[in-house]
Amino acid sequence: MPKISRWRWGLAWTAGVLFLIDLWGVTTHQAWVSGLDQAVIHLIRRPVPSGLRDTLIAITTAGNPRPVTWLTILLVVALMIARRYRASFFMVINVLGWAGLGNYLIKNLVQRPRPTVDRLVSASSYSFPSGHSITAMLLWGTVIVLAGRYLRHQPGWRWLLIGLASLWIVAIGVSRVFVGVHYPTDVLAGWLLGFFLLTLTQWWLTRHGGDF
Repeated sequence: MPKISRWRWGLAWTAGVLFLIDLWGVTTHQAWVSGLDQAVIHLIRRPVPSGLRDTLIAITTAGNPRPVTWLTILLVVALMIARRYRASFFMVINVLGWAGLGNYLIKNLVQRPRPTVDRLVSASSYSFPSGHSITAMLLWGTVIVLAGRYLRHQPGWRWLLIGLASLWIVAIGVSRVFVGVHYPTDVLAGWLLGFFLLTLTQWWLTRHGGDF
């Protein structure tokens, strides 16, 4: 697997620092957190055509734990059949480890209540960080990394897959704010932490040798 580039490390460490700032702002109830949340909510939670509304609800539902877990299992099995054992391990660590257990622990440490606005879908547990957003970043970020590895001789398909996965990561986060179950700073935290952890896992596997 290619080593982590310098610019990628720069982005990862920047994401990690921004996550800590976001975490500090939320846990200490800083005014800028509320201001940022309300400004973004005002932009996203607007009346939209019923078709777009239903699409956003479908997107957020597709990011629920059950479909994501089944998709992850299918991808892991496919990678194992192809004898890409390290790649399957990479996905398991990211999605079932970091996004599953890691997200659960942070939620229960921070214990931020969810927004009190009218919700378009049901949601339980705490709000920070957005589990859907961190899972989307780690799952589809893993797909992006593997696409860069396995499709390096097929640039058309590689960039198509990277583009679609990136759009899906953004769409999942936006949908969580739209349906009223997360603050924008929850979503931002999920993206930032997810990207940092994705890079950390990739570095760890690269450091310990072997190829995907």
